Amino acid sequence: MKSPAYSSDTPLSGSLLLSSPSLKDDVFGNTVILIHSHNGKGAEGLILNKPLGKTVGDFMCSEQFQELKHLPLYSGGPVAKDQLSFASFRWAKNGELKCKPAISAEEAKASMSKSGTILRAYLGSSTWTKGQLEDELENFYWFPAPAISSLLSMPQDKTLWKNILQSLSPFHHIISLTPDDPSLN
Repeated sequence: MKSPAYSSDTPLSGSLLLSSPSLKDDVFGNTVILIHSHNGKGAEGLILNKPLGKTVGDFMCSEQFQELKHLPLYSGGPVAKDQLSFASFRWAKNGELKCKPAISAEEAKASMSKSGTILRAYLGSSTWTKGQLEDELENFYWFPAPAISSLLSMPQDKTLWKNILQSLSPFHHIISLTPDDPSLN
């Protein structure tokens, strides 16, 4: 059985993945991931709503990072969790959300002054091997969704998952109300 919102020939670059309530782990539970690359080799993305409560300055104190020291850190995913990276986000003229991942500190500093660009610092990323994401979508571990225009102005915390799900459809709204432990109902 295939998800009605996804077919295997649908490119997901620039789209969001919202985790199913069945993904209850600390990494992917209630996550929103922006897929920045999806091709025949696999997929890559960054979690948008897992702030770590720390800043770049908590980890990097060299002169190269001084302008970036107040930038909040987010968990990007379970791969390379010990590696700091920067990503810039902006809306293209065609209405598509563009993500430039793994940019250098110099590029990050330059992005800070660009109007309409949002800069993020990440520890880790989310990656899938060839066919892995497609299998997970077919098994309803993720709900694919278009990136909405208000995405970058919404709080980028655990409320993001619920707010986006509720905007998709009545079905997704009900899913967003699923308690963490349904057996307690």
